[in-house]
Amino acid sequence: MLVIDEILDLLKDGKWHTMNEVMEKSRLNEFKAETVMSFLAEYNFIQLDKEHKKARLTPPTLDFLENIQRVEEESR
Repeated sequence: MLVIDEILDLLKDGKWHTMNEVMEKSRLNEFKAETVMSFLAEYNFIQLDKEHKKARLTPPTLDFLENIQRVEEESR
């Protein structure tokens, strides 16, 4: 699960990120990074632009992560 966490952490700014950025952050090779990204896209966690090899969080996923972060900060 740590790899997915690292990828979501990279994408949590809501901007498009290249596959190279994802591979660098997660330390995965291209095949494994694409496999994880395809999984996240299949279940609508991310939007995947295969033509330009980039990804970003879907709006509902971004909202969810922002809400989780806010709740964690409030509970400190």
